[in-house]
Amino acid sequence: MNSVKQSNQIKHYMHSYSFLILLSAVIAIGLAKNVAASQISVHEKIENEIHSYIKAKIDKSPDKKTEIIISPIDRRKKLSFCNNNLSIALASKNGLKRNNTVSVACNGAWRIFVPVKVKTLSPIVTARKNLAVGEFLNQQNLEIKYIDTSLVIGPVVYNIEDITGSKVKRYIQGGRPLLANLICMVCKGEQVNVIAKNGKLQIKSTGLALNDGSRGQKISIKNNSSGRIIEATVMAVGQAEINLKKY
Repeated sequence: MNSVKQSNQIKHYMHSYSFLILLSAVIAIGLAKNVAASQISVHEKIENEIHSYIKAKIDKSPDKKTEIIISPIDRRKKLSFCNNNLSIALASKNGLKRNNTVSVACNGAWRIFVPVKVKTLSPIVTARKNLAVGEFLNQQNLEIKYIDTSLVIGPVVYNIEDITGSKVKRYIQGGRPLLANLICMVCKGEQVNVIAKNGKLQIKSTGLALNDGSRGQKISIKNNSSGRIIEATVMAVGQAEINLKKY
């Protein structure tokens, strides 16, 4: 009888011991999760502070959009909370650029360096579809897109109306920015209206374009009446201008 009682007591102690081990394991796992969550929230807080810091340094423009891309901080880094004493500064003294390194420090407890990319997107004219050589430009084959102009090599165009009626000189892939040197507002072998100006005085004539040109470029034109070759500045589609004061 005593042996049965002792056996039951042993079983009771074993069950209680197992329960305590299980409870300890659950508590340990919970604490570990809380610590991990705390570490993640620290990293996220730092990234949010960096974003606010960079945003405040960007020149605001209603015509442009800005993207701030922060390289994620390694979640394995053990960083303590800083209680609003976080020190953030650009590592370089050259000001904000496309690629930056941001220094973040906490009261001498720790310091990290975080890469941050800033993209400035401008609304520029792009090809809505593939554009073949000789194709005329219009509202149907052009569109405005926000593009990171720092990656574009060449003179971009900002207004579709300015180049409507221009002709494609070189193949342009759909979705790509439309560069002024890929089109001609006045094209070689075509008739061009010429306006000679001297103050309020204007003399209009026509001529044959001897080379291609976009806005602001000088081209040679053979006057239809005199046969004289003159030099004029392209002002718009099919139009060039001469400043008589220079002659």
